[in-house]
Amino acid sequence: MEQYFAKSHPVKTIEEHTMDVLEKYEEMKKKYPNILNDEEWKLLELAVLYHDFGKMDVKFQNRIRKAIGMPPIRDEAKNIDEIPHNYLSPCFIREDVKNNIGKTNYEILIKSIYYHHDRKEIENKEIRNYIKNFLDIKRENVVINKNTIPIDKKAHFLNEVRFDKEVKVHLVEKYIKIKGLLNRMDYAASGDLDQLEEDCLYEDGKGLYEKVKSFFMRTDKKERALQVDIQNCTGNNQIVIAATGAGKTEAALFWLGNHKGFYTLPLKVSINAIYKRIQQEIQYDKVGLLHGDAFSFYLDERKNDDLAEYTQAHMAYTNSKMLSKPLTVCTIDQLFKFVYRYNGGEAALSTLAYSKLVIDEIQMYSTDLVATIIVALKRITDLGGKFLIITATFPPVLYEFFYKHGIDAPKPKKNYYGAVKRRHRIKIIDDFPDNAIIKKAQNKKVLIITNTVKRAQEIYEQLGEENISYVRLLHSQFIKKHRTELEDEIIKFAPNQGNKNVNSGIWISTQIVEASLDIDFDVLYTEMCSIDSLLQRMGRIYRNREYDGVLPNIYIIDNKNGKGTIIDREIYEFSLEALKDFDGQLLEESDMKDDKQELINKVYDSASNPNILESKYYHSVENKINHLLNLRMYQLNKTDALYQFRNIHSISIIPETVYEELIQDGKISKWQSILQSNTTPQEEKHRLKNEIMQYTINLSLSDNDYLRDKKKSTMTEIIYTGSQIYVAPGTYEYDKKRNKATGYIYIDKVIVGVGMI
Repeated sequence: MEQYFAKSHPVKTIEEHTMDVLEKYEEMKKKYPNILNDEEWKLLELAVLYHDFGKMDVKFQNRIRKAIGMPPIRDEAKNIDEIPHNYLSPCFIREDVKNNIGKTNYEILIKSIYYHHDRKEIENKEIRNYIKNFLDIKRENVVINKNTIPIDKKAHFLNEVRFDKEVKVHLVEKYIKIKGLLNRMDYAASGDLDQLEEDCLYEDGKGLYEKVKSFFMRTDKKERALQVDIQNCTGNNQIVIAATGAGKTEAALFWLGNHKGFYTLPLKVSINAIYKRIQQEIQYDKVGLLHGDAFSFYLDERKNDDLAEYTQAHMAYTNSKMLSKPLTVCTIDQLFKFVYRYNGGEAALSTLAYSKLVIDEIQMYSTDLVATIIVALKRITDLGGKFLIITATFPPVLYEFFYKHGIDAPKPKKNYYGAVKRRHRIKIIDDFPDNAIIKKAQNKKVLIITNTVKRAQEIYEQLGEENISYVRLLHSQFIKKHRTELEDEIIKFAPNQGNKNVNSGIWISTQIVEASLDIDFDVLYTEMCSIDSLLQRMGRIYRNREYDGVLPNIYIIDNKNGKGTIIDREIYEFSLEALKDFDGQLLEESDMKDDKQELINKVYDSASNPNILESKYYHSVENKINHLLNLRMYQLNKTDALYQFRNIHSISIIPETVYEELIQDGKISKWQSILQSNTTPQEEKHRLKNEIMQYTINLSLSDNDYLRDKKKSTMTEIIYTGSQIYVAPGTYEYDKKRNKATGYIYIDKVIVGVGMI
C-alpha cells in the first residue's frame, strides 16, 4: 500500500497518527471509564478512526511531501483549490456504520469529524463536486487498523453537517462530548505534547487531598470549621460564603480532592499568588498556571536563560494551555469561551464535564461576566461537571438565575467567619480631607482608592505638592515592569502580618487592589462604589486584626465619581442607601450578627430590595444570559467569540516618551536586529518578546475613541511584525524619588480614563 502522510514534523503516516490517537483513546477510557456510556465510547472510537482520512487527498499529500523532501504525486486538478481534509474525511465512513449506530449517532459522528478543525466554511456543492471529480486516492479501498474504507463519491454525509435552529439539545450535548474529546486526543497525539516531559492529559489530581492534609500537620495548623465541613460535601455543587480568615483556599482544595480540577480567580496577580502558594506551601507540584501572561510568568520563573529551562517553561505552559494539568489555576476567559458556541470551544467544555471547578470571588465580575459564568455553569452541569462558588460576598439575586435555568446551586446553610469579628468602623463623607489624610499618614498606613485612574493621578499630584515623605501611586496604566515593582513595594509596605509592620505613609490606587494583593493597611479613604466592591476594598484594612477604635478606619467619599459610567447608577444608589443605616457604626462579622451580609442583602436580595428585580443590573444579566442561551452552534467564529467574551477590545501600547527613550538607548534597534536574524534561537526570540512586553500597557479601545480611530487608520505595529504593540501619544512619569511616578498621562485629555482600572 502506498504511504499516506498525516504530518511532516515529526513525519507520521495517517495510519501511525490514527493509532497514536487511538492509544490516547484507550488511556482515557481506562482512566475515566464513567465519563461516557458504552454507546458514546464506541462513537468516540469511530470518530478517532475516521477523522484524518481526508488527508489522503493528493493536494494534502503533496504539501507534506514538499515539506519532507519527497517528489510530488501527479495532480490531475492543479487549478482547483484544496479542500481542507476535515471536510473530506466523512466520505470514507462505511455505509454499514450508519446502520449499526443509528441515525442520531451517525449525525454526531459526521459532525464531529467534519468540524474537528476550524476552517473556512465551504459550500456543500463545492465539497460534493470535489469529492466526485477530484478526490484522487490511488486505491479504491484503503485499509487502516484492519478496516476497509470505501469512498462515498456522492458525499451523502453532507446532509448531516449543518446545525440548524431545530437541532435537538441531547444531540448537541452528546456531540460536544464526542467532538471535544476527539480534539483533545488529537492534540495530545500531535506535535507539541509528543515532546512533553509529562503527558498528564489523563491524570487526575492524585495526591492533592493528601498534600493539603499534610500542610496542616506540617504547619501545626488546625483545620477550621469551613475546611472540616466541606470535606463532607465534595460530591455536590456548593456555594460557600466565607469571610477573610475563614480558610477559603484550603477549603476549595479539599473540595477538589483528588479529581481533575480548575481553580478560577478574577485577577492575574491573585492567580499567580495562589499558584505559588499551592506549589510552595501546599507542596503540590502538579499545578498549572493559565492566563494571558502565563507564558511570561513561566519564563520569569527560570533561574537561568539556558535552553533546558526555556524548554521546561514551554512544556509547563503547553500543559496548562492544553488543559492537561491535574490542577489548573486560571482566569475564566481561558475556560468559558465555549458559551459562545464557536468551533473549538468543545475541548474545554468536554473537559469540564468530568472535572471539578472552583469559582473564587464571583462578586468581582461585571454583569456580562456574571451572566457568562451562569451560562457556563448550566452547560457544565448539564454534562455532569461539578462546581464550587466560594466567596466573601454573594449577591442573593443570582439564585434567581440559577433556579430559573435549572442549575443545582443550593443556598448555604451557614456562613463562615474568621477569628476576628470586628474590623471596620465606617463613615460617609463628601470629599477627600487632605489635611486629615496627611495627619494620619504620619503614623499610620493610609490607603486611598478611587474609581478612575484620572482621579487617582489628581490626588497623587495634590498630595505630592504637600512634601509628604512617603506617597505612592498604583494603577493599571504603568508599564508592566514598573507595575510589578510597585506591587512588590506595596506588599512590603503593608504586608498582611497584623500590626507587626510599623511603616507609615500613603498609597493611592484604583480597584486593582480590591482582591489582588495580600496587603493590610490601617485606614481607608475610598470613593463610593457598589456595595460588593466596597466590601472588597474594606478587606484591605485591618485584614486579620480586631478594631475597637471610636474613630472610623473606613471613610467612604460620596462624590459621585464614576457613577453612571463605570458604576451602575442604581446599584450606586442602592448601596449608598444601605450604608446610611450603618454610618458611624462598627461592623460585625459573626454567627450572631453579620452586618456585611446584611449590606449585601439590602442591595441584592429581592426580599430586602424588590427594586433589584426591575433594575438595569438585573435586566443586563438576564438579557446576556438569554443572548448566550439562544446562540446557535457556530453562529460566531472564534475571533468574534473572544471579542464578545471580553466585551472590550484592548490594545497594547508603549507610551510615546517611553518609546523615544528606548530608541535613544538603542534597545529598539537591538531587539529588531536579534528578532530579524535567521540565526537567533527560538527560545531567545521568546525571551526578547517577553522583555519587550515589560514596557507595554494594556488600554481599552472601547473607551478610547482616539486610539480606536487611530488603529483603524494610521496606527501601525512597532518593533516586529505581529507584535500588536502600538505607540500612543502622551507622557509617562516614573521617578519615585521625586514623587513623580504618575504613570501614563493622557495627552490633551483625548484618551479618557473612565472605565480603566
